[in-house]
Amino acid sequence: MAKLKLRAITDGKDKNRFCGPSVISALTNLTTGEAARLIRKQTGKACVMGTHSWEVANALRACNIELHDMAVERPRPTLARWLKLSKEDRTPGRVFLILAGHHWQLVSGRRYTCGRIREIVSIRDKRVKRRARVRQVWELTSDNVTKPDIDVSKPKDPNASIRAKVYRLQKKIGAEVEVHREYGDMWVYPPSKVTNAQDPYEGDHHADCWHDALKMLQDYVKIVEAH
Repeated sequence: MAKLKLRAITDGKDKNRFCGPSVISALTNLTTGEAARLIRKQTGKACVMGTHSWEVANALRACNIELHDMAVERPRPTLARWLKLSKEDRTPGRVFLILAGHHWQLVSGRRYTCGRIREIVSIRDKRVKRRARVRQVWELTSDNVTKPDIDVSKPKDPNASIRAKVYRLQKKIGAEVEVHREYGDMWVYPPSKVTNAQDPYEGDHHADCWHDALKMLQDYVKIVEAH
């Protein structure tokens, strides 16, 4: 069986803070955002928070990482007891994925990481929840960790260019753009030098989209420049 190693959890601009994408990132070259997109594309989920074991397993297999189920004693041991019982097995280079306390975590030798701690630490670190009950354990192997065939790159924002123009004009003339992201709309208010009588949008400053907001600001620029 080939050896894996723990990597630093990598966050891009679209960081996912949950433990499933975090452990995938710690084993691959994927950021947590890319790992979350991989899970979403495999499952059809709109967002990734809690993850089932099969979801994490399928994502790892897409990166050419195999999971080997390991027996866990009954009643379920605490993480501290499992670490004690597995001491002989946890030789350098062997990596274990552990589900304990409804939380994904990775152990290799005496090294530990998870989405809550987000760095590689000792298994003796005080932040490790050693009293959590272990539900499942897998040993992970790979002959070559790869990027998945599924495109997990962050999609380009189709409004990036026009949004930048909106904010440039807003700053240029001292207007105000109020964005309500939860509803997907916005309001555009003129600079103080534009009077109510001059304002073509007086009484209705609502914009349905970034294109509407740009058009409104361009009209305000014409009024400002004309006076």
